[in-house]
Amino acid sequence: MKEVTDYKYDWWNFDKEIMQDFNWFLYKVNQRACINFGFENSVYEGFNRKGEIDHGLGINVEYFHPTITLDDRMRFIAENISTANISLFNIVCNTFISHFYGARGVHQLLTQSNDVKNCFADFDRIADNDQEYIQTLRKNFDIAKSMKYPIWGTTELHTSIQTSGRNYCRKKYNDPARLFHPIDVSEWVASFRDNGVFEGMKKANHIEEIYKLLRTQPGIGDYYGFHAAASTSVLPQLKYHHDQKFVAPGPGAVYLINKLWPNSPKKLHAEAIYFLREQSDEIGLTTNVKFHDKAQNIFVEGKPIFTEPQDGLKYYGTEVLCCQFGIYLQIRNDKKLCDKRKVSRTENTTFSKSLI
Repeated sequence: MKEVTDYKYDWWNFDKEIMQDFNWFLYKVNQRACINFGFENSVYEGFNRKGEIDHGLGINVEYFHPTITLDDRMRFIAENISTANISLFNIVCNTFISHFYGARGVHQLLTQSNDVKNCFADFDRIADNDQEYIQTLRKNFDIAKSMKYPIWGTTELHTSIQTSGRNYCRKKYNDPARLFHPIDVSEWVASFRDNGVFEGMKKANHIEEIYKLLRTQPGIGDYYGFHAAASTSVLPQLKYHHDQKFVAPGPGAVYLINKLWPNSPKKLHAEAIYFLREQSDEIGLTTNVKFHDKAQNIFVEGKPIFTEPQDGLKYYGTEVLCCQFGIYLQIRNDKKLCDKRKVSRTENTTFSKSLI
């Protein structure tokens, strides 16, 4: 059931023109996703609401869908990681690296496996400092780089995550001059087993608890704290979920909020997103947007992943939508920037065992 916030600001006084563009953006992103998933047979056209060609709405300009079931990274976590025959700790860590590295297919690169059901790293072995195994994973990443497969996503900045991985390994190996290697991030994530993070996750009942827990780790700021919490909320083994009332507005969302409400106080930015989620129909944000019946859940072995149907905007998805539209507003008139807005994907990988 949708909660309603006791608002501390007059959010009803928003920029009407930008809201119309916002509605059109959601309509087009949703339309493209429905076409891509085979829910619609229509032809996608990158026009704005005035019928003009819009670089920011080009068919290959990537935006994450606000419905969690239509986010390919979340679907991969739900369909493959959450059901893998591995320990809960390994499920959690493999979920983390989906976002911390960012490129689609990073698990296959790390393990040199083409099987999406069996391509997951053993973080217990990493946490146990199994050097033979760690060096194998390190070599696998070197092979991936030599084959020019992407390890890092291009739609997020990974500097803080990379720095945390490097610093952790500098301390672990007592090597202050150690150069960064991608495997460092996995070694750092494996440390969550013994530093209290994993135990805290198993006890948490609310997504805000996970956000605060992750924020205690160096390098995990607002963005990765919120999105890593949301990624792990897809796991049915844990008790919190993505539509609990908590968001940490990212830079794109903040940009949008300042456009819709130029005088709104920064400390209430999260409340702005609650307003958009709770009043989406009334303010015209979801006008003519159909959240398709076939996207209302993810089924694994006949069982739904989510207890509630994904039939409209949720709190996490609304923050994602705000970030994506905020980015769109900043790049839509720059074709070069739009052309760069693509997700890194590793597709049709074939690994030669002779290279491993």
